Amino acid sequence: SEYRLANVRLRSFTNEATKGKTEEMDTITNQIVTDYQKVRSTYINSQSLASNELPKFARKAVHELPDLTTLNDELDYWKLVDTWQVLCNTIRQAKQTQLQGVINEISVQVAMEAKGPLELPVKRRNLPENVQKQLEEMEQSAAADYVELGMEPILDFQEILSMNESLDRVRKLAAMIKRERARLEAKESLIRAFLT
Repeated sequence: SEYRLANVRLRSFTNEATKGKTEEMDTITNQIVTDYQKVRSTYINSQSLASNELPKFARKAVHELPDLTTLNDELDYWKLVDTWQVLCNTIRQAKQTQLQGVINEISVQVAMEAKGPLELPVKRRNLPENVQKQLEEMEQSAAADYVELGMEPILDFQEILSMNESLDRVRKLAAMIKRERARLEAKESLIRAFLT
């Protein structure tokens, strides 16, 4: 059997493909760090947001988000992509858990009001049609809300993986993080407006 040896080196953001674009790359990576830190601190420090948006398991997960002070090379970038995807998955799981809790409450409540013995687990097909329709509408509404949230944990990341240029990948991640920062800041100001 024959072995092949390869010399491997870490790519930096200033490789052949980014010549002439390093200033833009620096600007974008600095903005990514700023936006990420703001998102991280909002999730970690904002009791009102955390208690309104995330269940306990998710609050613990976001408290473990790593600190980020620089984004200097591809390794830092891919670590951040991985971290961001974990956050997206955590938020998706939190939303699914919250929705399932509400659906379960409604299903059990309606089943308890029905005549006869309570059969557990409650099967949706055994519920009245109007309740089944209500649950389906809740699921569709939650799915639409989730898409609007912009924290999809698969498609955006597949798009990043398919990009050839570092600058394009960095721009995409920057847009994703900026969108979440803007959403959280809007939500925080709305919460503050109702509290004052």
